[in-house]
Amino acid sequence: MNDVSREYSEALFRLASEQDKGQEYSDALELVKQLVVENPEYIDFMCSPGIPMHEREAAIDAAFSGDEVMTSIASFLKLLMKNGRSRELVEIIDEYQAIFKSAMGMSTAYVTSAAPLNGVEMDALRKNLEKRLGHKVECVFSTDASLIGGVVVRVDGKVIDSSIKSQLSDIRELIK
Repeated sequence: MNDVSREYSEALFRLASEQDKGQEYSDALELVKQLVVENPEYIDFMCSPGIPMHEREAAIDAAFSGDEVMTSIASFLKLLMKNGRSRELVEIIDEYQAIFKSAMGMSTAYVTSAAPLNGVEMDALRKNLEKRLGHKVECVFSTDASLIGGVVVRVDGKVIDSSIKSQLSDIRELIK
């Protein structure tokens, strides 16, 4: 995350907070993120100097018109486009979501395990993190066989690494 992207996400969060529509912005931004992840050519379109700015702005207005929140998001997308920051859109949305969740007393934990966890294990891990952090935690699970065993958890800027790979690396360092 670069400082400029963080500034954009904070500004958008302040706007959402002033309108008391943090959740509505969060939901709308997830739709925008889904759109650009599934259609990366949309970002290419927004960045294309070969297409006049007024045509790109009109396309954004057409795609994101509607209620007050979507109109604000369309304006935000046009601002990013004018300032040459469209390629940072997904990063800005992810940072907005982190700021919003933090303000709501929530965290997102990114959990990587050597093998897929079952529902009981996922729930137990989430509850353990909530108890440890003292607030609600949403978990995003992934697997990485190179861990050999155990899990790595990234939450609120912290890393909890209980993987076998990490333990073997620590032992290797002790032996040297």
